[in-house]
Amino acid sequence: MKKTIFGRMTFNAWKKDRFGTIVFTAFVAISITLFSLTLLLFANLSGAINHLMKIAKTPDFLQMHAGPVEEAKLSEFASSTSGISQWQVCRFLNIENGMITLGEESLKDSTQDNGLCLQGEGFDYLLDLDNQLPEVRSGEVYVPVCYQRKYQVKIGDNMQIGDKSLIIAGFIRDSQMNSMMASSKRFLISKEDYNTFFELGSEEYLIEYLLEDRASISEFQTHYDEFDMPKNGPTITKPLVKMINVLSDGIMILIILLISFLVLTISMVCIRFILLTRVEQEKREIGILKALGISKKEIQKIFTLRYLILSLFGGIIGLGVSFLIFKPLGDQMQQLYGGANNQIIPILLSLVGMFVFVAIIMLFVYRLLRRINRVTALEALAGYEDKKAKKKRNGNRNRQYCIVIVVALGVFLMYIPANLYSTMSSPRFVTYMGIGDAQIRMDIRQTEEMEEKVNKMMLRLKEDAKVVQYALYQTRSITAII
Repeated sequence: MKKTIFGRMTFNAWKKDRFGTIVFTAFVAISITLFSLTLLLFANLSGAINHLMKIAKTPDFLQMHAGPVEEAKLSEFASSTSGISQWQVCRFLNIENGMITLGEESLKDSTQDNGLCLQGEGFDYLLDLDNQLPEVRSGEVYVPVCYQRKYQVKIGDNMQIGDKSLIIAGFIRDSQMNSMMASSKRFLISKEDYNTFFELGSEEYLIEYLLEDRASISEFQTHYDEFDMPKNGPTITKPLVKMINVLSDGIMILIILLISFLVLTISMVCIRFILLTRVEQEKREIGILKALGISKKEIQKIFTLRYLILSLFGGIIGLGVSFLIFKPLGDQMQQLYGGANNQIIPILLSLVGMFVFVAIIMLFVYRLLRRINRVTALEALAGYEDKKAKKKRNGNRNRQYCIVIVVALGVFLMYIPANLYSTMSSPRFVTYMGIGDAQIRMDIRQTEEMEEKVNKMMLRLKEDAKVVQYALYQTRSITAII
């Protein structure tokens, strides 16, 4: 009997205030949509990157080197150093961007260091879109997958290098240089073609190591430097590679996460107003229930259960919408890194995220509904009409506060992406990263007769009338003892 009455009250409350019911459910659904989407994207991104790096056997330590390499010295270092599982030297033929054309697009304006390479012999594999090792025939080239959309190229198009051309046979995922945040891109070709194009570029070496204990990468790097090994170029470690890959799409995920918490805050403010309004509207019914002997705990349970059902319903809607939105947003991620090895984990994380958000909302609702305990049967039945005007004024004041807070949070919500875009597109953004504000930057690596070449370049810059101002920066690696 009691359950029937409570159920009828709940249904009548929903029917009586359809707008409030829909708004409450919508706010819950929107909050959970964004939060679940964040978990889905992050879990898939992290899982896909880990899976790709595992299949490709990404090196734990990579030293890029421009200049001659003594294989005997590298072999001596490997044999005298414990903890090395495998090592190899990969060649990278750096080609001037102005000489490369993909389809109809020239790479002359590319900021990447583009070059040709061969497949890794023991590890550091370049994989096709099925995460398999492609078989490259003479006259074919496999293009980095990130260039597929950027330059609108497809299988069968031509890649022109100088006066020679190759047919694009497919696209590759490079566990090290997949992200556009990486400064270099590798094109996979056959050994015959590598020898053919050798005279068109400058060769660099990728000295790579797989370690038995990956926790000792920093110690290995220190030992590498002490051994006076080739290091005319950047040093890259596996954690750094993973961080670069995560940051490429991680910024978008971080923004969605921040927006989800802002939307949750807005939802809390609006839900508070909705609940306080409902309590005031149903104050007489609450008084009647108390007069009939219904305990405060059971009355509070009625309201709690009512909004728990709405929260779960909104959570299910939000979870479904997040799965629908995930497909277009995760399309680029899927193309760059492939799928995660375990697809169940992202789904479970989304479910956990939904229940966490529902729990947060219900905790907030429960604390608000505690004011039902302050309402006495006498006040609800006898004093309600006398205080109606006062409650109306208080309700209007609460409504005004609610609108001010929601508008403020909404403006902040719009300000974040706009400010981020303004920061990233600013010409002075590079100065925040420790780079000078200039139109052109030229890096000179360690070569023979270094000082003479630097002085010659400085003289040419000084004599060039187009150069208004220039500066010379020198860098040096120093071992710090802590």
